[in-house]
Amino acid sequence: MTRSQLEANVKEQLGMTLFEYMRQKVEAEALYDYEIAPFLNVGTSTIRRLRTAFGIKGANGFLRRFECNYGNGAGEKFEKMIEDLTNSLADVGRHFGFSREYARQVYQKIYGRSYTEALKRKRLAKKITKPPNGRSESQRMADLLKVSEKMKSMRLNPNIENNGHSYMILNNGYKLDLRISSTPIQIGKKQYFRINVSKCANSDFDFFICLCRNKKEDTYFIIPSNEMPGSNVLLSPQSTPGQSKYARFIEAWPLLIHKNLKDMCL
Repeated sequence: MTRSQLEANVKEQLGMTLFEYMRQKVEAEALYDYEIAPFLNVGTSTIRRLRTAFGIKGANGFLRRFECNYGNGAGEKFEKMIEDLTNSLADVGRHFGFSREYARQVYQKIYGRSYTEALKRKRLAKKITKPPNGRSESQRMADLLKVSEKMKSMRLNPNIENNGHSYMILNNGYKLDLRISSTPIQIGKKQYFRINVSKCANSDFDFFICLCRNKKEDTYFIIPSNEMPGSNVLLSPQSTPGQSKYARFIEAWPLLIHKNLKDMCL
């Protein structure tokens, strides 16, 4: 049977071109040449020549075997998990019940390339979507909005703006940076929260809003930048002014009202 006859038969019986038929059988149904041949009543070599002429690669036999072993749709599930920025090879392997190394081999066989380049892209994407403090951009925005609502409830007028690197809060001409700690450290009878400011120049901001997240109650420290150390600081919501110089800044929202720092009663 000639190619023109095949074209005519497929068009008449199936309403599609021979090229469309071949793509469906190879790429969608993942059939091998010898499996397609009986449908068209031709030999395997004819199917191979047609596929080559159309520029269609042979069916991915590994993907078929993978789905036979791990269930229908396992290939698509693997691809979705591997593209997720939060998943490592080990995470994907655990989901399917095999090792990290086998997950790497599965990637190679499905995609036809090494996982190394994919890992580089994922690391770059993570770096782009995370600000210096390591929180995701969407989570940081949610935190900023929450703090802004609290400030508005105290008749302050905050605005969230992008400074070119991340987002900050502007209020009454002051530039405010939000820092958050959710993991307390027990020292003696008190809980302390470690606030990291090492990746930020204090001169970039006028105040730091330090949020200490507790299961019972959140505590805010409103600290002028000139009072902050150059790296980490430990803050305890339970401290009194006689025990810590930072205790005077607990919920010190009025500091953001005044323009002249000399007028502040610190």
